[in-house]
Amino acid sequence: MLSRFFAAVCLSVVLCSCSSSSGGEGSNPGALVDNTQWVDSTRGEEFFGAPPEGSECEIEPIDCPEFPWPGDDCVDFEPTTTCIAAYVPECLDTFTVLAVYTRMPDDRVPLCNWITLEQPSLRAIRAGDRVEVRARHSQLTAPVPGEAHIAFVVGDEKVLDYSVTLPTDFEFPDAIWTAPKDYPAGTPLLFHVDNHGQNEYMLIEVNVF
Repeated sequence: MLSRFFAAVCLSVVLCSCSSSSGGEGSNPGALVDNTQWVDSTRGEEFFGAPPEGSECEIEPIDCPEFPWPGDDCVDFEPTTTCIAAYVPECLDTFTVLAVYTRMPDDRVPLCNWITLEQPSLRAIRAGDRVEVRARHSQLTAPVPGEAHIAFVVGDEKVLDYSVTLPTDFEFPDAIWTAPKDYPAGTPLLFHVDNHGQNEYMLIEVNVF
């Protein structure tokens, strides 16, 4: 797991640049996701294609005394944790981020190279509202050559679609999307990562504004 202090400093800098633009008429600004409420999903093939042959992801955490996660709170790992998990609602400074860990297989740790997570939206989106998705990935080192992919979907629309060739330094992929129509509260939201290696990805926040 990457340096918590370094990541927190980076997030603080990035989140200081919040936009003040307003959305459409009747918009309901605020958080669209709760990063403690993501669950594994079989949806998403129409957006991400079928998982390639050999794709898998062990969802049950391994050697993880912190599991099960607290119901509505983030997980604050000790520096000496043995926990290996595909995804975690992780405490990072004052933030609760969705951390997704991909990894190579060995005798103890199954491969995780394709994962889609889902939750219902917390609020309605009105036509003309703007939705901002903020994500992060660590320095990506494996496999080389290879490609990593992060995506975020609102209902029937792919809002964030980010791909990068490996190796690469850490980045903060983000997207601002203007809703073409209304989406009620409870609309399915998807967050998807495909890549393998000792790499880390974060969904920081998704906001309507």
